[in-house]
Amino acid sequence: MLSKTILQFLFISLPCTVYSQPNTEQLISSMEALEVPPISIPFTNAIEVNNSGGHLQGIQCLRYNQNNYYILSGSSSEYAYYSIVKTGNANMVISVNKLLDKPFKHAGGFQIQQNLMAIGVEDNEAKNVSKVFIFHITNPEKPPQHPLAIIDRRGTFKRATAGCVGIVTIKGKVLVVVGDWDTEHLDFYRIDEDKLFEEGASLELEYSINTKTVDKSSWVDENWLSYQNINFILDQDETLFLAGMTSNGLDEVVDMYQVESADLSTFKIQKIKSRKFPSNENTKFRWGAGIFVSGNGLQIIATPENIHEQTTLHIYE
Repeated sequence: MLSKTILQFLFISLPCTVYSQPNTEQLISSMEALEVPPISIPFTNAIEVNNSGGHLQGIQCLRYNQNNYYILSGSSSEYAYYSIVKTGNANMVISVNKLLDKPFKHAGGFQIQQNLMAIGVEDNEAKNVSKVFIFHITNPEKPPQHPLAIIDRRGTFKRATAGCVGIVTIKGKVLVVVGDWDTEHLDFYRIDEDKLFEEGASLELEYSINTKTVDKSSWVDENWLSYQNINFILDQDETLFLAGMTSNGLDEVVDMYQVESADLSTFKIQKIKSRKFPSNENTKFRWGAGIFVSGNGLQIIATPENIHEQTTLHIYE
């Protein structure tokens, strides 16, 4: 049997994102197969990060030039940011990238899919305005200076926030879902894939779901939680799922929803699976988590509260 250290090295050496998709049955069964305790991935940091007034919010992964790169979003007292960790012979932070200054100091949960990163930044004090940035990351060693598109959200208290964001490319469209404060509503935005790369690209709001009033009669249970990260998952038949991750005070939770839409203009969600993991003091899904397809199964990565000189990520595989 391989030691934990060897397993960690093997995992870091393997691609963290695989675009050949499993089928629905494999996705669902792999949620139950995720192992506890998680594998540890330590990294170092020598770049200044503001750890006051905020914490890490989400984590995603990219494969570039045979290396895995972990992208971590974060909030602070002064600015919103994302940092990039390169793994290999030495796992270390290679950049800390400011998104916006105060009052837009809260970068929430986010997703990267096929080099497109959708990340929301909100005024988490006034709670009535936010921006969702869509970036194209071709080289994580050289983060993009400007987004392809920006979704401006303004409205009533808590309704126009953007605490968590998911993105997927499906049927020639780029679909973005935004969760507001405590993910009470899901807002679906859409744009043609080729138009996203045109100057002045704009995503249109297609549909909204109020999770308090949505029909839950066909769900495996009626619990909708305050998800801190929502990530799309696409199976090999282009069946669309949405995974929500958070902490409930006792456990770390990932819930799986099937997303039904005939034309990507109206949407219905059905809860089909829920999985709990024991909480620990080092990582919590409410700080930062991300879910990934790897091979025929899923992997979940969770972060600690902040980035320090020595920090450890945890992966459930």
